[in-house]
Amino acid sequence: MNIKETITRRDIDAKLANVGDYVKIDYLTRCLKQTLDFDTRKFVLSRLGEIYGQRGMPLEAARMTAAGAEINTTFQAKINDYMKAAEFFIKGGAFDDADTTFNKAVACCNGLQKESIKSKRKELYFSQAGAYIKRDKRNQALLTYEKLLTIELNPEEKREVQSTLLSLYEKLGKVKDFYTLKRNMSLS
Repeated sequence: MNIKETITRRDIDAKLANVGDYVKIDYLTRCLKQTLDFDTRKFVLSRLGEIYGQRGMPLEAARMTAAGAEINTTFQAKINDYMKAAEFFIKGGAFDDADTTFNKAVACCNGLQKESIKSKRKELYFSQAGAYIKRDKRNQALLTYEKLLTIELNPEEKREVQSTLLSLYEKLGKVKDFYTLKRNMSLS
């Protein structure tokens, strides 16, 4: 597929109509290297994020979605894209990138939305940790639960996270971490 000098959204849709996901990824990636108008670039980044997300490539999906958020014109659209990107970063285990993305989303919103974003952040981490537990991916679950301890939790949630961590430390043979956490739990 050759790329023309001026590409429109309609041209891109026509090229993507009857091809597989990997061909779409290749074509859209090449489109990004061309000079595109603002709306078309946003469309290409959005489509790439969707395709990467569907194909189980969360880090690439997160990067494309975050790049799309950067060029959005409305704050609500920025917030939505940043939240989607953060969710993909969490699924990919890139917690530092997720935190950065959450902070960008918080910077774009007002007071009421900030609480909603903080709540959604906590929910996404709990959800991902639960998914790791279900799939018996203990080490990834351990890392996610340890990350959960660094964010603001209510006392009940904190106890839940700590008890789950104790179980994971025991199953993974992390005796030192197990006893350190157990001691800290008894002190608080």
